Amino acid sequence: MTLARHGAGTERLAALLEEAVTPLPVFRLDSDTVARAGAHVEILQRFEQAPSGVLVGTQMVAKGHDFPDVVLSVVLDADATLRFPDFRAEERTFALVSQLAGRSGRGERGGRVLVQTLAPHARAIRHAAVHDAEGFLAGELARRRALRYPPFSHLVRIELTAADAGRAQVAAEQAREALSGGLPAGTELLGPAPRFRLRGRHRRQLLLKAEQRAGTVAAVRDAVERLAAGRQLRGVSLSVDVDPQ
Repeated sequence: MTLARHGAGTERLAALLEEAVTPLPVFRLDSDTVARAGAHVEILQRFEQAPSGVLVGTQMVAKGHDFPDVVLSVVLDADATLRFPDFRAEERTFALVSQLAGRSGRGERGGRVLVQTLAPHARAIRHAAVHDAEGFLAGELARRRALRYPPFSHLVRIELTAADAGRAQVAAEQAREALSGGLPAGTELLGPAPRFRLRGRHRRQLLLKAEQRAGTVAAVRDAVERLAAGRQLRGVSLSVDVDPQ
């Protein structure tokens, strides 16, 4: 038996809503519906001009739109971004939920926000639900200070990819060895850790948390040059991202 978790895409949600809220018009805003030039503005104008209606969309719905007559915002799967392997996941989740929540209640009638989540006690969700940016920021900064994440350090991410998983792993271990002896004091080296395959290639990642940005970048450059000179990167692609966003 195989179990699979299927998300509710915007197309499916729009179809279900059309059945549920007939005769209200349902407008869909996602990468498919805005592919044509000018479609994005056209959809938003139709929604704004309709006496009543429902707008279904991806994250692009959250930013920069002011509709005073919107009285209900619904955020589905609000914790999805918390599952990303990124130290900024909580920050991005808080920002997204706050932005979506801010779409309703801009007029005199006020508004209501419904947040659907599998993690109602998550810090980002709790603070966003009550518009507590100050409380979220205080907790997030304390967490990053304890774990030495920006703004309390600089990050350098090194990614190695290869067609063969074993080759990617060996190259990543060789890169770690090349780096280990030459990093400035206070630099923490993590990994190698596996990442999801991308376009059929296996990926491994090394992460450095550094106090000295310039010295760490120079040490990484030197290590990569030595690996390349020793032909240890044959069949491997290597990329370096300083202060990744």
